[in-house]
Amino acid sequence: MHLHRFFKRKQQQDDISKFSYFRVGVSLGASWSWGVSMIATMAFMHTMGILPALVWVAGNILAMPLFGYVKTKIKNFSEWINFIPLILFSLFIAAMAVIMNMQALLIGLGGGHDVASFHFLDSSYSIPAIIALSLAILVFIYRYGLRGDVLSDFGYYSIQLLAAISLAVSSMLVSGFSVNPDLTLATELGLNWVFPLGLLGIITGVFTDPMMWQRFEQKENQIRLGLWGGFWFGIYMLFVVLTGLFFQPTLLLGTLLLIVIFSLAVSTIGSATTATQFMTKKLGIGKTPGLIVVFATILTWPKLMDLGMANIWNIYAGYRWKIVTAMILISFVGQYLLRQETREKVLNLMERIKLLHSNE
Repeated sequence: MHLHRFFKRKQQQDDISKFSYFRVGVSLGASWSWGVSMIATMAFMHTMGILPALVWVAGNILAMPLFGYVKTKIKNFSEWINFIPLILFSLFIAAMAVIMNMQALLIGLGGGHDVASFHFLDSSYSIPAIIALSLAILVFIYRYGLRGDVLSDFGYYSIQLLAAISLAVSSMLVSGFSVNPDLTLATELGLNWVFPLGLLGIITGVFTDPMMWQRFEQKENQIRLGLWGGFWFGIYMLFVVLTGLFFQPTLLLGTLLLIVIFSLAVSTIGSATTATQFMTKKLGIGKTPGLIVVFATILTWPKLMDLGMANIWNIYAGYRWKIVTAMILISFVGQYLLRQETREKVLNLMERIKLLHSNE
């Protein structure tokens, strides 16, 4: 009888402008901590070596502060969120975020064939459970929007941090404080990754992530917000690195890992859902199509899950750093080398040919 009230959207559901930098920073840290981050870091240590893995971790930590700095110092950079091709690319990234975090839940629950799986559940149970959970998150975001997502991120982050601390401490105790003998300082593959453009590819990840744009857009001090986001993400990654150094596959550690993956994945699926609505609204077609995109993505995931996390990640990562580098260079030229009248003419032309979405 009161079902319509349950599905009624809350007022001002996407307004987080009054939230503290501390609170939004926690949400940034939780959203940037994708469900696969723990597994990916451990796999990176084994295939690339400890030092390249630390470069990978450092790049991810510095990504948000760098994003805040660039948005502050190059004013024209903020216009990119209205650039239609980037909006479409960001929609793709948000959809991939949903898929990859559903895949992370499959790794934690079991039933898949990926880099790790503890097989708590058979695939006949885990796959429907993951789809049902993802649809429940979709309904939650429909009703409570970005405000609900940011508020819930505090709880998710608390769980992920406590579980990560427990996992790191337990890993050290179980191993007798002995670093995994299979790890090396750096492999040839790791050195080849670091020295060409490895760090550049990682540190630019935030720049095309709609979850980041959506939160940064509502806060005035971009540098301060970026530092808060990097701080909370960095605290979590400290214990991820410790876990990777000492981890051994036992039931206790597998259970703790599942808790970490669950909190990370649920948080990021929610953030990706709000970001998809943010992008479709930028296209001028409203928020509902964003929910339809996520709904279709959730139902599509079973068709992609056999690719494994590594292949799904490669589809996502692609040539991201090249796109971001071009964005920064064009913005730099627009701010420092073109006259104001020329910049306005270029922006007006882009709006007329439907490459730039007007906020009016």
